[in-house]
Amino acid sequence: MPETRASWDALLRQPTPCDHIVQVYSDDTALVRSLARFLQSGLQNGEAVVVLATPEHRAALTIHLLTVDVLLATHSAFVVLDAAASLAKFMSHGMPDRAAFRSLVRTVLDRARDAGYEKVRFFGEMVDLLWPDNQPATMRLEELWREILVEYEVCLLCAYRVQPVGTDPERRLLHQITRCHSHSFADEDSLLIT
Repeated sequence: MPETRASWDALLRQPTPCDHIVQVYSDDTALVRSLARFLQSGLQNGEAVVVLATPEHRAALTIHLLTVDVLLATHSAFVVLDAAASLAKFMSHGMPDRAAFRSLVRTVLDRARDAGYEKVRFFGEMVDLLWPDNQPATMRLEELWREILVEYEVCLLCAYRVQPVGTDPERRLLHQITRCHSHSFADEDSLLIT
């Protein structure tokens, strides 16, 4: 069930372990605002944050976090990776390779935990890179993330870019995607998945 604006803001500030959150968006500003709230709250709470994002979103997020001096004070807790490069490390024959994916995520988690961070928040948009052309791989990657969330008790915010008026097949796919998450939100009413 989609979140209300108030419950969405509270969730971004205080997600619980194993939360698998998704934001459906068409406006980058809305995504960056949500993402900054999610990551800034984590850093302020002494958690590590891991960002697997596109160059545009990484740049916008870094600028936002630098303006509030959060990133400067906690740079060792902030890990930023390129979404496309990370995706390339575990894709095999058009599908995510479970062992390679787990190796990538475990490396990041081990580094955060070795640095003393018990709680870790992830933001990933690798699924968004996959879904326009490869829905089976998208769904498989969501399943692999779910395994990580449960096993390591971390939380994940995913994001999917869509056009405000999607096609029926696109809306059905988004409905399937939101159902595999514990929480979902869309900024524009026209994007809400029912």
